[in-house]
Amino acid sequence: MVIAVNKKQDEYQAFYTSCDHISGYMAKLLDCRDGMSLLEPCAGNGALLDQIINNDKILQVTALELNRESVTSLKNKYLKYDNITIVESDFALYDSDNQYDRIIANPPYGAYQTPNKRKVLKEQYPDLYAKETYGIFLIKAMEMLKVGGKLVFIIPDTFMTLHMHEGLRKRLVHDYKIESITLFPSKFFPGVNFGYAGLSIISLVNEKAPKDWCFSVFSDLQSKYDFDNMTFARKLHINLSSLSYRQIKKNSSYGFYIHHEGWITEVFSSNLPPLGSICDVVTGFYSGNDANFLRKTIHNKRITEKYLNVDENKINFEPLADTHQFDGISGDKFWVPIVKGGNKRFSKPSEWFMDWSKDAVRNYRDLDNKKSRFQNSQFYFKQGIAVPMVSSSSITGALLDDRLFDQSIVGVFPKHKYQHLLLYLLGFFNTTVCNKLIRTINASTNNSANYIKKIPIAIPDKNTVEIISTVVTNLYQIAQQKDIIESDLFDLNKIFDKIYDGIFDDSYKWSL
Repeated sequence: MVIAVNKKQDEYQAFYTSCDHISGYMAKLLDCRDGMSLLEPCAGNGALLDQIINNDKILQVTALELNRESVTSLKNKYLKYDNITIVESDFALYDSDNQYDRIIANPPYGAYQTPNKRKVLKEQYPDLYAKETYGIFLIKAMEMLKVGGKLVFIIPDTFMTLHMHEGLRKRLVHDYKIESITLFPSKFFPGVNFGYAGLSIISLVNEKAPKDWCFSVFSDLQSKYDFDNMTFARKLHINLSSLSYRQIKKNSSYGFYIHHEGWITEVFSSNLPPLGSICDVVTGFYSGNDANFLRKTIHNKRITEKYLNVDENKINFEPLADTHQFDGISGDKFWVPIVKGGNKRFSKPSEWFMDWSKDAVRNYRDLDNKKSRFQNSQFYFKQGIAVPMVSSSSITGALLDDRLFDQSIVGVFPKHKYQHLLLYLLGFFNTTVCNKLIRTINASTNNSANYIKKIPIAIPDKNTVEIISTVVTNLYQIAQQKDIIESDLFDLNKIFDKIYDGIFDDSYKWSL
């Protein structure tokens, strides 16, 4: 049962689908044996149960389903099976002391939960992200496994890195033995494509793992037919790597970082400081009503019908005094430049302007205004680096140049001791090294502050920092005239490749 972003969803926010290649692979991983008890906590249309039954194993099966119509369908479908019990119940709130030898499921992802239900789940699982259903389903199922029992779930791969699932990852590593994780695109399911994330199949056993435990990770599957040949993964294009519990425990937030380059393994195994230790990394401002308070330049050609053009005679490009930053501007020139999202390297033109009059700022700061976000205001109109919250292919950075920045931007501000690294860090955010590190930390296109803070940052000697600052200054000047292309970054990438390749060489000197 998955959530389909391009399908009309039912009242349970669920879309049932099946793929025999995937469900067959999951059944093999589950390794059922005669006489075992099996739980399917969200049976849907019975796609996974069908695979188990077709393997001719004699099992005692309990299948839960919330959707009443599906329950009726399942009871009719398995009417002749005395060993299959269908229960109408919401597994997230299911109260049972029963323990099972095997559990298999394709739980709902992102299904809506009422505030009261979230409250109950949060009380039961205070260390978990209660708004997302699949994490709750997984933990609850794990708790219902017999000692030595096995579980196979299909869930979004976001559980491996998203900050909100740190509690789930800790439970997995401390209390259970993961056997394997298989990564694949959501489009392998007919009619389903998340776009923002892939899917994963996790197989685990209810037993403590040894300290040096490693498990297999399969990735780069090209089609659903690859599931039929997983035994021969090494001979195919499928990538077989491994993750160690020892390394996961060292990673920030217990991240399951998947990568195929040796230097990345070295970086995350090192004692390099995270970016958040040398920089303030914060999200920006939101007016609560951009249609009223935001303006664009006449040269802004984006599809912005709801935004009026700014009166250029009323734009204030001058540095703001502290009182104006926090209380607003008196007089006619009260439109201030604001940096919004969009992937531009090194320099972003001023195309958007925010009303910063006294009345407007008073509205933004009004405690009764539940929509506006006057957050991290001590960083407004300061020099820092603007990193778009969402990137298309690569992470990018541009100078804020003392402008306001909105909530689609993560602002990176070197702390006082490290302000001389501003241009060095600006260069870093536009390199392939940075992109590989952030995509290891979080494989999606989300560059939120929580992930950017975790990037391991290597700081070389003073001479290297000065060389990079000179290169970046030149690129910044070019960016003010035209878009920076990949070939323009050749020298910068080469320097940072050398820095991150060399930090583990005894002859390489770096310091904070």
